[in-house]
Amino acid sequence: MLIVVFAIIVFAVGADQLTKYLIFGHDMPFIRGFIRFESVENRGMVWGMMNGVNGFMIVISIVTAVVIAALIFLLVKYSRRMSPIIAIAFAAVTGGAIGNLIDRVFLGFVRDFICTEFISFPVFNVADCFVTCGAILLAVMLLFTKQGRDFFAELFPEEKKKSPVNEEKPEAEA
Repeated sequence: MLIVVFAIIVFAVGADQLTKYLIFGHDMPFIRGFIRFESVENRGMVWGMMNGVNGFMIVISIVTAVVIAALIFLLVKYSRRMSPIIAIAFAAVTGGAIGNLIDRVFLGFVRDFICTEFISFPVFNVADCFVTCGAILLAVMLLFTKQGRDFFAELFPEEKKKSPVNEEKPEAEA
């Protein structure tokens, strides 16, 4: 399963970087009235929040790198005990995060280019799609399925508290 997980991560990063390379800077309609390509340099975080705040890109890059490391650690340590869907969700989030981190580190901004015309929504990219879909899938699995609850319980086991009712009482000597 670990090989499949890392293949998904590589695919997500590759798809993100390839689409940014091919499309960014080439603004044009894609599906008229639905989606167009519009190049935006996102120097903030999600939806451009914190754009222009000095030093913010360094902080968000460090936080992203730590999150990626934690996700990879969880994948390596627990992949055999994860359901395949949970592993795929973790892989999608990880691959998307790596794709955007590459932009932040090497360009100083994230290349966004997918613009919806049918609703007012911030411009985004393929990496954002992987992160969002993976996070939604992971949340649904952890909150609403037995496999997800079992996996969550394995990550954060509760200590079984001894109840005074269950404790054995020493027998009184006769």
